[in-house]
Amino acid sequence: MSRSPLGARSGAGSAEAAPILCAGHPRDMGLAQGEALREVIREAVVSAGLPSRRSRWPSLRPLVSGPLRGAGPGREFFRHFAHQAERLEGLAQGADLPLDSLLALQLRVGAGDVGGLAFAPFASAPVASASAPFASATLASASLAPSAWIVRESRPVVGFRSLECTLAWLVPAVAGINETGLALLAPLSRSAELATVHGAPPVLLVQDCLARFENVEGALDWCRKRPVEGERTIRLADAAGARGCARFRGRTREIEAAEPGEGGLLRGGLIEGGGYAGGVALDPSPRSLAIEEVGAASGGGSAGLVEVVTAILEFRLQPLPSAGACSD
Repeated sequence: MSRSPLGARSGAGSAEAAPILCAGHPRDMGLAQGEALREVIREAVVSAGLPSRRSRWPSLRPLVSGPLRGAGPGREFFRHFAHQAERLEGLAQGADLPLDSLLALQLRVGAGDVGGLAFAPFASAPVASASAPFASATLASASLAPSAWIVRESRPVVGFRSLECTLAWLVPAVAGINETGLALLAPLSRSAELATVHGAPPVLLVQDCLARFENVEGALDWCRKRPVEGERTIRLADAAGARGCARFRGRTREIEAAEPGEGGLLRGGLIEGGGYAGGVALDPSPRSLAIEEVGAASGGGSAGLVEVVTAILEFRLQPLPSAGACSD
C-alpha cells in the first residue's frame, strides 16, 4: 500500500487520494467545499431544475424568510442547526450558487429524494499536491456525473476533527468518524416524504455528533433531544466498544444502546434498499474510514462463489503537529 500526503492509503491497483480539507469556522469550511467542487455542485443544481444564477446584489430581507427558509424544514434547519446553516451559506458562496437552491438539495436528500443516485466504485482519485490542495476522493454516481460522493476532513475551530463521506453538495456527513473514535453511519433512504415533513432532517444529527461527542452515550442523548423529523436510521460505535442505533420515523424515534465491549467495525452501504454493493467501513480504533466494494470470487471446489469485500481506499485521521513542533 502507498500513502498520500494527507493520510489516505490505497489498495493495489488504485490511485492515491486525499480528503477535501474543510477547516476553520463553519462558513470557512463550507467555502472550501464549494470552491473545490464548484462544477459538480452546479451540475447537481441544474439537474434538479433549480436556479443556478447567484444574485450579485445584497439582500435586505431577513435570512430566515421567504417560502423555503421562512417555513417548514428550511426554517427548522436554520433555527436549530445554526453552525450547519452557516456552513451552507459558505458552500453557496464557494460554489457561486443561490443559497435557496443548495438548501433545496439538502432538504430533498434529507427527505429521501435521491433520484437515481447509487453507490459505484471510485471513478477517479486525484493525487493531492501543492498546486491542488483540495484533491478529492470521489465515487461515481449512476445519474449525477462526473462524481457525487466525496471524502472530506472537517477541522472546526470548536469541536472534534472528523473524516466524513458525503455528497458533494451536502453539508452534513452521511458517514464519519471523529478524532476520539466516535463513528456514525446514516444511509440515505428513498422514502421521498418532503411534502409531509415539517422539521429539519435527521441526517443533520450526524455532523453535530461528530463535532460534539466522544462516545455513543452522549451522541444518542443528542439524537433523543434534538428537534428533527423524517425517516432515518443512524448507527453508532465508539472506541470503547459501545454501539447504538437511533431510528426516526416522522416525529417519533427509537433509541437503542448496547453495552461497551460489543462494538468494533461499523460497516454498511451509503444508500438503503439498494443492496450492499459497496459502502464504508468505520473503525474506531485507528480512526479510519475505508471505502469498500463488494464483489464475488470463486471459493474453490464446492464452495462456489463467495462474497469478497475490497477496501478501495482507506483514510486515517493523522495527529496534528503540536504548536511547538518543528521539522528538519
